Amino acid sequence: MWVDLALALGISPFMFRPLVLLLALGLVSGLVGVIVNLRSLEFNAEAMVHSIFPGIVAGAVFGGIDMIIPAASALALVVAVILAVVSRSRLSEPGVAVVLTSFFSLGVVLSLKKGDQSGQLEALMFGRLLEVTDSRLNSALMVCAVALVVIAVTWRRQVFVAFDRVAAAASGINLWVIDIAINVAVAAIVVSSASAVGVLLVVGYLIVPGAAARLVATKVRTMVPISVLIGCMSGVVGLALVPLGPVSPQAVVALTAVGFYFLALGVRWLKVGVGRDA
Repeated sequence: MWVDLALALGISPFMFRPLVLLLALGLVSGLVGVIVNLRSLEFNAEAMVHSIFPGIVAGAVFGGIDMIIPAASALALVVAVILAVVSRSRLSEPGVAVVLTSFFSLGVVLSLKKGDQSGQLEALMFGRLLEVTDSRLNSALMVCAVALVVIAVTWRRQVFVAFDRVAAAASGINLWVIDIAINVAVAAIVVSSASAVGVLLVVGYLIVPGAAARLVATKVRTMVPISVLIGCMSGVVGLALVPLGPVSPQAVVALTAVGFYFLALGVRWLKVGVGRDA
């Protein structure tokens, strides 16, 4: 299907499939990234990225690359609940750090125990964007859809909790459900991008668009389109830069997102300067 569509549009299939995946990630991570930023969950997002690594490794080692998403999804649900529980404890940050270290170490040990054949560990950590197949793209899009549904259903409550957690609880909102929901959304993004972008670089998609939008927007309804636009444009521009030299495609995409962040930072400085002059 994707090959026929790519040929109809006059685009090479090996570039079209990554483009579709990056646009989907840009849309979903743009939405989720706003909540991550508003709720200051960057460390939790980082922990989620690393904690799902053993599931990614297990899928690749025992079932092949097509089993990465199913295996990682199963572990992601477990990690989402664990992080929700740990984050609500008195020692939340140390607890999250312990979860991150434990799971990531397990993933590295498992990978090396089975043998790092053909740079397998490096591929899992940093991804292989241009090697996305039709089946992997379809699986990734389905997981992205899960993240989109979860964040859409809980959006208003996520924003409420972000601005006043105590008032949200007093109004009857189940904070356990909301905390687990955002963890599931983050986990879905990590799982969907694992084999293409890699578990280490996907954190840029989770954090940078929302953080950049926060620099130039003063309202949530303005942050959302800016964050989604930055997420999508990072993929489009980054992928367009790939043919310019022998570089890592996923690294170029991640750096492009960072470039948009600094562009937003420059816009903020200009706005502050103009405001002071006025």
